[in-house]
Amino acid sequence: MVALVFATATGMASEPKLSVSLNADGKSFVYELDATSGETTIKLRDAENHVIYSESILTGSFTKKFDTKNLRDGLYYFTSEDDLKKVSYTLQVEGEIMTILKRRENAKPVFRTVDRMVYLNLLNLSKKDVKIEIYDSNDRIVFSEKRENEMIIEKALNFKQAFKDRYTVVVKDSENTYYESIVVR
Repeated sequence: MVALVFATATGMASEPKLSVSLNADGKSFVYELDATSGETTIKLRDAENHVIYSESILTGSFTKKFDTKNLRDGLYYFTSEDDLKKVSYTLQVEGEIMTILKRRENAKPVFRTVDRMVYLNLLNLSKKDVKIEIYDSNDRIVFSEKRENEMIIEKALNFKQAFKDRYTVVVKDSENTYYESIVVR
């Protein structure tokens, strides 16, 4: 298995960020996070989707240096995911050089339930189509709506007159599908 050396220090950062810095003895990258919004999970995976490193960060500011000099040449994927968004980096290792090929940030929908009402908010920066569906416990669709060319998706879903059941709200954007379970008693 690939051996990695990790150094952890507490630091200050205003937003999740990743920077690559080359050292005299090899390659490394530093991850900084201000994790005040709740639990954040970070993962480093190889091209075959094997998890090389995984950690959950609960609160506070966090800095971690990843020494990747023992990684083989190829593609690697580093992700930072919390309740609101997922940031993914595609890293390429070639010899003593590591580069960031791509950075992608996906906002996740926020669900809030109050008095049998479910409020949905999604930041859709790409303005691509978003589909909102509700299924009952028998996988029957009870609601469907397609939102087009909207940057901010807001929807109030009223379950006040719904039959007692378990419902699943499904939100599909251009790249991901998100699920939220609602129980009406």
